[in-house]
Amino acid sequence: MHQIEWLLLLVLGFLPTLGLAETTPLPAPLAALEKQGLELKGEFNLKPDFKGYVMEYDGQGTTVFLSSDKKHAFVGNLVDSDGNNLSTPWIEKYVYAPMARDMWQKLEKSRWIQDGKDNAAQKVYVFFDPYCPYCTEFWQKARPWVDAGKVQLRLIPVAMLRPDSNLKAAAIMMSKDPVKTLHDYESSHWKTRLDKPDPVPADITAALQANLLLMEKLGSNATPAIYYLSPEGRLQQQLGLPPDDDTMNTIMGGKP
Repeated sequence: MHQIEWLLLLVLGFLPTLGLAETTPLPAPLAALEKQGLELKGEFNLKPDFKGYVMEYDGQGTTVFLSSDKKHAFVGNLVDSDGNNLSTPWIEKYVYAPMARDMWQKLEKSRWIQDGKDNAAQKVYVFFDPYCPYCTEFWQKARPWVDAGKVQLRLIPVAMLRPDSNLKAAAIMMSKDPVKTLHDYESSHWKTRLDKPDPVPADITAALQANLLLMEKLGSNATPAIYYLSPEGRLQQQLGLPPDDDTMNTIMGGKP
């Protein structure tokens, strides 16, 4: 099940303010809302005489409209006579789309292991723990797409399930060929011997901690935590149990 709205509700502080110019004072109701914690992200006109504002609170976007005397604010969605939500495109533009782009950039900058061709059309990020059986199942289910060159998995190691998860993750990350080591480890159902370092080098420990922090910021508390972009460029999330066949096709951008 896709959990976009839930994901976006949990991610904080990723966007700069896109409010009015500093020299333009905010109408009093908007200023009052800002004092309550809402942040102005942008404004729009549906008609020359009908202006709306987009605000965000705790990762959730909403639209705000002012009364003609600008003394009162109406917070919520604008719906036309056919029931169409006219607020959605503006909230998407000023809140959710920039937030998704920023989250994707943070994933790109994380410490990950590449599994698949550079020119693969679909990139899929996967947070995994070396002791996670569902991660192994997802990795195995993804093989047809990866082997066909259609998908590149970007596997982000974290240590969260067992006390020595960090040792196994470090062994994979520090091996001469992390992709092959991970391939051998997953395909053997964890029977492949890993040269676990003791102690784990400081840079590897820092990378694992940064990966786990990023996972938490994205609102994930289970592995595998899978992230990908829809055809429209929206960030999608899949957590936990290996996806069914239809969901796998969606994640991978089509059939293998």
